[in-house]
Amino acid sequence: MRQPDYPQEGAALAWGLIALALLSIAWGGYFHVNQIAEQQGRLSLVLDAAAYGAATEQARTLNLLSYINRAQLGHQLALGHLLTLATWDRAAQTQSGQARRANPPAHLVAMMFGPAHGLAYTQARSAGDNQQALEQAFQAHQRLIHQVLAQAQQQLVAGLPQRRQAIIQATLDSSLPDWPAQAIRWQLEKDDWPQFLSPQSGQTQWQPGLTHLVSLYGFLAPRDYEARSYPGVDRRCPLWRHRLRRAGRTEFDRSGRWHSNDTQSMHMVRSNRWIGCYFREYAMAWALQTPAHASGIDAPDDFSGQSFWKWALEQGNGSLLSAQGNTVAQSWARRDARPWSQRPWVDGYALSDSEHSAGPDLVLTLQAQGHLGQTVHTRAAAQSFFSWPPDSADSGVSPNPSLFLPFWQARLMDPGGRQS
Repeated sequence: MRQPDYPQEGAALAWGLIALALLSIAWGGYFHVNQIAEQQGRLSLVLDAAAYGAATEQARTLNLLSYINRAQLGHQLALGHLLTLATWDRAAQTQSGQARRANPPAHLVAMMFGPAHGLAYTQARSAGDNQQALEQAFQAHQRLIHQVLAQAQQQLVAGLPQRRQAIIQATLDSSLPDWPAQAIRWQLEKDDWPQFLSPQSGQTQWQPGLTHLVSLYGFLAPRDYEARSYPGVDRRCPLWRHRLRRAGRTEFDRSGRWHSNDTQSMHMVRSNRWIGCYFREYAMAWALQTPAHASGIDAPDDFSGQSFWKWALEQGNGSLLSAQGNTVAQSWARRDARPWSQRPWVDGYALSDSEHSAGPDLVLTLQAQGHLGQTVHTRAAAQSFFSWPPDSADSGVSPNPSLFLPFWQARLMDPGGRQS
């Protein structure tokens, strides 16, 4: 009778236990590696979200700066319109005074230049005084330019690093609630924002855009007009005619302050045996708004005590007798000017390299202590970039990045610099 082979059966059991132990070790290793990979992937996604949020905040800031810059131009343009309205209003007042004094008479204006001109001259008598209301509106726009928009711009730029850091931290905290805060450390490995913008003088910032905008508004265009009477008004000057001349300008200077003037004069043909034919100017309306003293010929308040032609010759300027400008009206406009307080350009920001820079990049790195005791490292990169709207591509216009066009967006990049 054969005895059981117990030693062989014991050896098989031992090998089975060894295999089970190895399988357990392999399973544990697989579980450990899978846990590390899962944590690595989770942290990468969270860091991507944090980097994208930070780049989005940069894009929002650049778009807000663009809207502020456009608003600045709009308010500066409003200053020019208000100043023009002020000189129109003041010119209407001075013309009203001349019409009441009949200097010159309304019927003479109508006879020489037509009933429409005479009617316009007569209706000036009803002109009111709107200077105070216009000045208040003017100062309100200046306060918006210097105390609201300029301060908002400075706060946006200076506060971006703090806002961006808060977004990154909030993203990590909300996405990793089961991760101890002390186990996570992140930092900005690369940050282009501090070098992306640079301060710019007000003249460089605003003058080109404002010059273009002014050219679009006929209200701010030169206000020059001339009407002439029939010839033969003086037998010594058979071809000469009386002239009714309107002149007006609205401009801004290099410091950003506005200047506006409006004058109207009637130039009557006169002649005598000493100088022959000449024009005698009768000022009908005048107004000037300028923050600085304007130079020019000073005319007397009236010519009752002296002849116009003698006064003109004393000035040493023969053009006073040739009707080339409303010299007397301009002089009285300077005399009666009541300048408003004006402030110069406000400084702004510009792109440091608007032709080649696609936008500010940032790279985040994160180091975390995993749940299994391992250290996990990950990186994420994002960029704020300028993108012209697709619907405008057909026009063939592809402008450079600008702080006047609010077309900034955000995108993820790989740490090597390629967009994703």
